[in-house]
Amino acid sequence: MLGFITSCKMISIPENEKKQIIAELNDIKTIDQKFAGIPPKLLIDTYGNDQAWQIFKKQRDSVGIVNQEKIKKLYEKYGYLGYNEVGEKASKDFWITIQHADNDIEFQKEMLNELRKEVAKDNASKAEYAMLEDRINVHSHKKQHFGTQVTYNQFGQAFAKIGLVDSVNIETLRKEYELPSLINYYNKMTIKHFQMNKNNLITRGITEPKLYDSPVE
Repeated sequence: MLGFITSCKMISIPENEKKQIIAELNDIKTIDQKFAGIPPKLLIDTYGNDQAWQIFKKQRDSVGIVNQEKIKKLYEKYGYLGYNEVGEKASKDFWITIQHADNDIEFQKEMLNELRKEVAKDNASKAEYAMLEDRINVHSHKKQHFGTQVTYNQFGQAFAKIGLVDSVNIETLRKEYELPSLINYYNKMTIKHFQMNKNNLITRGITEPKLYDSPVE
C-alpha cells in the first residue's frame, strides 16, 4: 500500500471540492465512532456477550478497512488534510481513521511522519501527533512517550499500556503537546471505562469509578 503513498502534496483545494471532502470525512468519522465503544445492547441480548463481541469486532474490522481505503485515496490526491486544507474538525475526522488503523502500522508510521511536518507548520494537532505516536509504539511493543494509550487494572483504573519512557518529565511533555495532566486523563478514562462496563464491574464489587487522588505513572 505504501507504493502509492509517496510524498506530501501541496494542493489548493477548490471550495466546492473542499465541501465534498469535509462531508465525506464526517461520514467516515461517524461510521468509525459507531464501532468505537462496545456492542449495542440488542446485539448482546440476541447473541450473548461473547458472540456479540465476536460479531462486533468483525464488523469493526470490516468498516475500518473500508474507511482506511477512503483515507488513503484522499491522501494520495491531496496530501495530509490539515487545518488549512479542511479546517480543524475535518482534519480530526481525517486523523481518527489513521489512529484506528492498527492492522496497518506501516501506514500509520507514514502518516505520523506527515503529521509531524504539519504540526511543525501549525497545520495539525500536537495532541493527535502524540496519540498516534503512542499508538504505534504500543502496537510495536514499545513504551509510550505521552501515556495516551491505556489499559485497566483489576479495579478498573486506567494506566499506561506497556509503560512510559520517562515518567519523571511526562507532565511537561504532555503540556507541550496540549494534553491534559496524566491524573486528569486517567481519571477521565477510568470513569468512561466504568460507564461502558458498569454491569460487569458491579458483579465484581466495583460499584463506582475508583479514581486516583495523586499523580500516577
